[in-house]
Amino acid sequence: MDYTTTCPGCGREITIPPDLDSCFCTYCGGKVERPAAPPPETSSFRPEAMAQRLLELMETAPRKASGRSEYEDGFQLCRLFLADPIAELEVSLDPVCRQEQLDQTAAACLDALAERWAASGKKPVPQYEDQHLMAVYLIPALRDLPQACGEELARAVRDLWLARWPKTPIGLGDHDTIVEGFKKKLCFITTAVCRQRGLGDDCYELTMFRRFRDQVLLPTEEGRALVDAYYCTAPAIVTAMELCQDTEAVCGQIWRAYLAPCLEDIESGNNDACLERYAEMVRCLERTCLPC
Repeated sequence: MDYTTTCPGCGREITIPPDLDSCFCTYCGGKVERPAAPPPETSSFRPEAMAQRLLELMETAPRKASGRSEYEDGFQLCRLFLADPIAELEVSLDPVCRQEQLDQTAAACLDALAERWAASGKKPVPQYEDQHLMAVYLIPALRDLPQACGEELARAVRDLWLARWPKTPIGLGDHDTIVEGFKKKLCFITTAVCRQRGLGDDCYELTMFRRFRDQVLLPTEEGRALVDAYYCTAPAIVTAMELCQDTEAVCGQIWRAYLAPCLEDIESGNNDACLERYAEMVRCLERTCLPC
């Protein structure tokens, strides 16, 4: 576009055509130059800023998602909270050392978490609630953002977490998969425990529990209400179980204390006892597995 300025020699107004960087004053013949364009704005790379944002989110993020609606609300809160810092991170990354800077950001985030745990008088190892938040909310929220560095940072955080704390792993979860888990009509807890015991999806135990669900519970209005309530909390319980330090031990305890006796109740036709025992199992797991 045309650029209008004043001649440094005579002070007259001069217009420089859009295709020229300079011209000569038509009044005094002096050279008039278009000023150099300012360099594009860049944001300085500050991994500590992302770490601080993560700590702030840890203080405000939801601590429990018993149903799909609650999970969706919590997820959108985390996504909104991370949107601006991830956008800033994207423009600050140097293409030459992008991965190195992402790894530095991941390290800064996990260092900040470890310092937070230590400051609270706890061991500098993953605390259950933060582990749950990272796996169920933060990693999926990072992966859902439009900037490429969201996905890249999620993977860098996951990889570094596993390298530092392999006994308390987190997965690379995503929003759609978690939400879909709330929709599926499966025996979530029983399936998870049977899978941990090496039993297939068509094993005798799962077949009996599904038959109990379909033939005893679903034909009645009260039974359907119980099943719907169960499907609201069970996916979150299973996700939490999979984050446990010793999932095998947890599943073994659930089997011995609840599921094996429930199976005996079904086999003996004692449906009321099975229902009461199974409901107590779910209540117990809600108290112990889901962060409050």
